[in-house]
Amino acid sequence: MYREPHLQKKSEECKILWNIWYNMMEDKNPLEPTARKTWIKCSDEFSEMIHQEYLTNDKYKNLSDIHNKVI
Repeated sequence: MYREPHLQKKSEECKILWNIWYNMMEDKNPLEPTARKTWIKCSDEFSEMIHQEYLTNDKYKNLSDIHNKVI
């Protein structure tokens, strides 16, 4: 679950697409490769959205400092 509504919405969208792809794969549906590409595209977009949120949202500014201290 994400605090940011736009991230939560995209997460739910990708989840639905994953379920569609998985069911098609299990059923050996010939359209499975297309469904997989759609799910992967959604996941890539979601990844970019998370990255942009990290770069632009002030509440994440100190995370890299904390991460570097732990490592």
